Amino acid sequence: MSGSSGPSGSGFGEGGGDDPCSSLRLARLIEAPVLGVADLLTGGAGLDLEVRSGDLEIVVLITKDRELAGSLVPTARLLQCLRDGVRFVATVTHTDDGRIDLEVTAAP
Repeated sequence: MSGSSGPSGSGFGEGGGDDPCSSLRLARLIEAPVLGVADLLTGGAGLDLEVRSGDLEIVVLITKDRELAGSLVPTARLLQCLRDGVRFVATVTHTDDGRIDLEVTAAP
């Protein structure tokens, strides 16, 4: 997929139309899952995305209880949309032996 970065997640597409942020839809995996948080997630669970700055900007996944669940590898467009203040959610689509698949979309 054009514009994706990192090996995880295949991605659905970079969106299209007039608003590239609201139409952005990506498939990703939880990277660096936090034990005791990420391993308790089930299908349909929603996570908020936040950009954290340090030496590098990373996108972290936050539970409804404000716990860190892990991170994900963003595309350039997702990172820019988050920087621009567009809120995104990641929904758990599948879990299997420690692997947690996500669908990332703009929040309604």
